[in-house]
Amino acid sequence: MKPPAVLHLDIDAFFAAVEEALEPALRGKPLIVGGLAHERGVVCTASYAARRYGVHSGMALRTAARKCPHAVFRRGRYHLYRRISERFFACLRRFSPRVEEMSVDEAYVDLGGSRYLCPSVYELAARVKAAAERETGLRISAGLGRTRLGAKLACEAAKPGGLLWLLDEPEFVAGLTLDKVPGVGPQTFFVLQGLGVRRGRELQAKYPALWRKVFAGQYAGGMERERPEAAHPSLSRETTFPHDIRDEGLLHSHLAYLLDRLAVQLLRDGLYAGRVEVKARFSDFSTFTRRAALPFPTYSYFHLWQGALPLLRALLRERELPLRLVGAKVEGLQEARDLLPFFSLKDEKMTAAIGAVKERFGFSSLRNGRSMLLEEMYPVEREGMVLKTASLTK
Repeated sequence: MKPPAVLHLDIDAFFAAVEEALEPALRGKPLIVGGLAHERGVVCTASYAARRYGVHSGMALRTAARKCPHAVFRRGRYHLYRRISERFFACLRRFSPRVEEMSVDEAYVDLGGSRYLCPSVYELAARVKAAAERETGLRISAGLGRTRLGAKLACEAAKPGGLLWLLDEPEFVAGLTLDKVPGVGPQTFFVLQGLGVRRGRELQAKYPALWRKVFAGQYAGGMERERPEAAHPSLSRETTFPHDIRDEGLLHSHLAYLLDRLAVQLLRDGLYAGRVEVKARFSDFSTFTRRAALPFPTYSYFHLWQGALPLLRALLRERELPLRLVGAKVEGLQEARDLLPFFSLKDEKMTAAIGAVKERFGFSSLRNGRSMLLEEMYPVEREGMVLKTASLTK
């Protein structure tokens, strides 16, 4: 039988773990990262101590405060999380060229071509995990399997901080309740419960066609036989305001700041964006998005702004309500352009020059005029303004 070659690694409670490393007195206490208890916004990460009270990622901060009133709340230091994330992935790539980034703290590593570095693939997996923990200074859970699904399930079972080799993946999945299987969402699980199916083996026995559909591709083999996915499907930034905002100038300032962050990220990653999207959440919690293609793939802040501003204006015309959140996303990312565009590239050169200054002296060393209004609302630090709920997504 082919040996397992897919390793899944997940930094345990990433943002909270970083805060605990910086402030050891927080260890063992319920810790919630994403904002303060009285603020609007959602939980980004909850420590394991907070999770025991029912707090989880995506929960409203005020709800989390009701569930765990004695928790410690932190807004988060996202520039620092990004740096640690970069070290995490750089460490993994020293062991294998095939690393699939799933989020800032989670990855799959194909060990198939690296198995001769150690007497056994299990020892190699342990070596990768130990190296990543030394590099980040954080506890990491890991799972080894023959498929991505098996590696993911092994990693979940190994939490917190362990390493598990899943020997018999089909048997393990057959015994799981289906809500524990990655890819089976709440709606699918609700439908399956209505059919009298709760575990994998019941689904396989009663509805084999549905079993194959649910697990299509996940048992096809290792990473080399998975459906290829873009390494960078999109980049996004969004923030929830301290209070609802209707003033267009202030909304433009928030959008300009988010686009500036995205332009610097594109430049740092060596990517060009083909589309831009703007997201608006109104005071009644209704949420709308609009997207548009850019004239050519670019990392230029100026072209992102020219593409995004009409989208925000169109969203504001749709509703006569103030906004509680605005977000920006770039999609259609690629690492190269086939042909140079028939446009002036001076805006890209300007973005690159600004990005070089920010990289050396901090993001706040140069700020565009459109985002200056935000200085009256948020503290300014070296790596940017301290927004209430800044996002760090890939």
